[in-house]
Amino acid sequence: MGSLAPTTVPPGGLVLVTGVNGFLASHLALNLLERGYKVRGTVRSQEKADWITEAIAKRYPDASFETAVVPNISAPGAFNDAIRGVDGIAHVASDLSFGSDPNKVITPMLEALRNILNSAANEPSVKRFVLTSSAIAALTPQPEKEIHVDTNTWNDSSIERAWRPAPYEPERCWDVYAALKTSTEREFWRFAQENNPAFVVNAVLPDFIVGPIIHAQQNGSTGRWVKEFFDDPVNYYKPLQTFIPRHFVDVTDVALLHIAGLTHEDVQNERLLAFAGPFNFNSWLNVFRKIDPAKPWPEDDPNQVHDRSTVDTRRSKELLKRYSRLDFTSFFDSVRDNCLNSDPKWKRSNFP
Repeated sequence: MGSLAPTTVPPGGLVLVTGVNGFLASHLALNLLERGYKVRGTVRSQEKADWITEAIAKRYPDASFETAVVPNISAPGAFNDAIRGVDGIAHVASDLSFGSDPNKVITPMLEALRNILNSAANEPSVKRFVLTSSAIAALTPQPEKEIHVDTNTWNDSSIERAWRPAPYEPERCWDVYAALKTSTEREFWRFAQENNPAFVVNAVLPDFIVGPIIHAQQNGSTGRWVKEFFDDPVNYYKPLQTFIPRHFVDVTDVALLHIAGLTHEDVQNERLLAFAGPFNFNSWLNVFRKIDPAKPWPEDDPNQVHDRSTVDTRRSKELLKRYSRLDFTSFFDSVRDNCLNSDPKWKRSNFP
């Protein structure tokens, strides 16, 4: 009889989404609710619970959405109450401080991962667990180098760089972030292999995520950089001009890959690569000029380099087709959505 037990989140099932007020997590919640699932989302404060509930209710007033306040996700047993009765878990929450001290960034997040995995292992209702990893767990971008990325590609060298002895210079922040995502995903797979939990595990590895910001109080993550540049090209173009070229991916595509990992029987023990295509600073300008040609856009930067990496995304594309998507969403459509369909009350000054 045990072999006949369901191994996916059933239709109408309850999914726990950690850090649900975050950019990606909020879109994952919306896409789950759109498909009739119930969502319980963790937040770190009641203030965040209030505004994310408002944002969700505005779009799906009759959907089953609730929040659970977990002030410190690294505390032992932090997720015990939030996990009760859930069918699936999407662990999206992470450290986005971009701090340069690995002791303050990596160590607490590894504890948080172990906490939620142990809580899940003790909750018999859990059937699926999807981890939000990152493209940077596969590789640190290396412009102009022809690198091939597949499900066996790991950025283990970032861990050694991140843990070099102090002082922890500010420039180390990207190595620490890469090591955070690499270490977290490595620990995730180690736990699954050594503990053989009753639930099925998958990981999604998105690169630079583009899409609309859903509430005025939502920081917006990478979507924020796009929106700031579009809203004020004179003052806020530098972050994207100096950003190392890499691949983009639409936020809804990433959400759908998470849902595939939660709900599709044949998606088990997989790393789903969410890379839609390469971009650099001039790519943004090309789209912005088409969306709003009247704005004072900077000239193309002739010194921009390119991401020459190739990525095996065949499996991810096959899964997206199950949601009637012929391919990853295009760069133009993703950027336009980010710029024109974000909450109209969102502005940079909301975040001192």
